[in-house]
Amino acid sequence: MATPSVPEEPQSFWIETSDTTAYPSLRGQVSVDVAVLGGGITGLTVAAHLKRAGMTVAVVEANRLCHGTTGHTTGKLSSLHGLVYDTLTSSFGEEGARAYGEANEAAIERVAALCSEYGIDCDFERVPNYTYTESEQEVSQIEAEVQAAKRVELPATYTEESDLPYPIRAAVRFDGQARFHPRKWCLGLARVVEGGGSHVFEETRALSVEEGRPCRVQTERGELEAGRVVVATLLPFTDRGFFFARTHPEREHVLGVRLDGPVPHGMYITAGSPTRSIRSHPASDGEVVLISGESHKTGQAADYQERYARLERFARERLGARSIDYRFSAQDFYPADQVPYIGRMRRGSDRLYTATGFKAWGMSHAVVAAMIIEDQLQGRENPWSEFYSPNRLKPMASASSFIKENANVARRFFGDRLMKRQSLAELASGEGAVVADGSQQLAAYRDEQGELHTVSARCTHLGCIVSWNAADTTWDCPCHGSRFGVDGEVIHGPAVKALKRSSPSSLPSEGESGEA
Repeated sequence: MATPSVPEEPQSFWIETSDTTAYPSLRGQVSVDVAVLGGGITGLTVAAHLKRAGMTVAVVEANRLCHGTTGHTTGKLSSLHGLVYDTLTSSFGEEGARAYGEANEAAIERVAALCSEYGIDCDFERVPNYTYTESEQEVSQIEAEVQAAKRVELPATYTEESDLPYPIRAAVRFDGQARFHPRKWCLGLARVVEGGGSHVFEETRALSVEEGRPCRVQTERGELEAGRVVVATLLPFTDRGFFFARTHPEREHVLGVRLDGPVPHGMYITAGSPTRSIRSHPASDGEVVLISGESHKTGQAADYQERYARLERFARERLGARSIDYRFSAQDFYPADQVPYIGRMRRGSDRLYTATGFKAWGMSHAVVAAMIIEDQLQGRENPWSEFYSPNRLKPMASASSFIKENANVARRFFGDRLMKRQSLAELASGEGAVVADGSQQLAAYRDEQGELHTVSARCTHLGCIVSWNAADTTWDCPCHGSRFGVDGEVIHGPAVKALKRSSPSSLPSEGESGEA
């Protein structure tokens, strides 16, 4: 049997197995009750809830719907997020752990209900979710997690059995969880939103938000006027709330494989490192198994191909993969105290709202965000809003992570400016690098045809030096996670402006020796 190999080009299973979209761009000025910035699962779920509550909404997406993190996730809909409940109990007490669990369990039920109400065919299916270990040393962590989850009345059991093709030592099992197709779900919600005074706009990047009565959102295409604004852009591109300093960005890699043997029906994630997440999903010609792991801080890895290779070895040796049909990666932001930020963006304001910091568990938390924000805009009490509040103050839970991550940002901001760089002449076809060009640093990429693409290496958010991502052919900011294409166009915020076009002082041909 031939050894399966990783595809050369990134390709998302979710995008390839769902419809394309062609919503219009914003033209001129539009007025609505609520502007929702971001057309991923969070923005669309929030917008659908608000329209269902009788409000007019406008969803504004910079690219195409769900082509960002939502289109590159593993799509687990669960309240079991690794080993979270023992940690939450230590930091927030049982009351906090209970709020987290209740909210995510309610999110699963809400998706099930809305699928039925709106007739959304998104392959929704109840399956168990497991956090497991193969190590005797980690069994005590599994046992502690089971007990912590049971104390807050979650559907947790301890087990030593699974339908994986290799033995496990122990696992936390949650029943009543679900797998679904996240992009099909979102496109169903977009159809609910569009019409009746509400809108979905694609290829319309929001640039700024002016808070007021009404609020004004400036975009590349025109202006939105709205009573309220929900910023659901993975990380808020506005600097209100300083979420870029209260979170850190990480990327995770995913393979979509087909197996020779039986396909696991449950959803799985390892308790320890290296992280391996496993779930299957039906396709038109059988089941595809999605395997993810090898996470790293955005812009702070150089061994992208080796990370995919490690996932490939796991797929082949442990699961019996016969082919690898998809590879892609996703980004999310991790909050300092391990709890997402959902609700009013800052104290004293009922105009601006956000939902961010989902720490790779955005499927259920997007729905939690929709329920909380809908209640807040309706003036209703919500049982989880205080726990998830962006304005909460939990210094003991967040201080260590906050200091560590911002020290890392400072090291990258200053250290990358002093780093010795290769010359432009050393850049071969298909390679990208930050190169020295006199007193400036250029982000330079030479494509397979030998054409050179050069832009400023300074991120347009706060000026950190970007780094080359060879797996995705992008420039990634190691400080706050902004990502750019080879010609500098913004792929992910918080940056909203492209990298500045910047020509080198000289243009050596490929393979030419000497100074740049």
